[in-house]
Amino acid sequence: MFGHGPHTTARDRGVVATMVRRALAGEPLTMWNDGSVTRDFVYVEDAARAFALALDHAEALAGGHWLVGTGRGVRLGDAFSDIARLVSERVGEPPVPVVSVDPPDQAEATDFRSVEIDPSRFHGVTGWRDLVPWEEAVRLTVDGITGGAGR
Repeated sequence: MFGHGPHTTARDRGVVATMVRRALAGEPLTMWNDGSVTRDFVYVEDAARAFALALDHAEALAGGHWLVGTGRGVRLGDAFSDIARLVSERVGEPPVPVVSVDPPDQAEATDFRSVEIDPSRFHGVTGWRDLVPWEEAVRLTVDGITGGAGR
């Protein structure tokens, strides 16, 4: 889950916000290995709608385990390139580079596994699906972090 709102208390919560802040600072966006690992990024507003729908369908959902995600993995290399480009558009400067670096010693094995969430069971009960496309969600996150005003 990612996104940024007016009441966000954690400055760098998650990889998307961290990379947006790095790009705003003019720093390269670093990824481990070749960037082919995927993540299922769900925007905070979509997650909040899922939570509200879960409350509306509490009886049907009770006792189960329910996954919420977009069902689509985004390659981290592509995600970081998109972040660099969208920050560039916001600040009017060239995109920062996206570079591959060696992983740190404390990296976990799960850091190198792709993740895609299948929300079909949750959708079947609640009708929920993600509505905010990846690029729009990143733009909204950049706007939230910058206050809509570049650096």
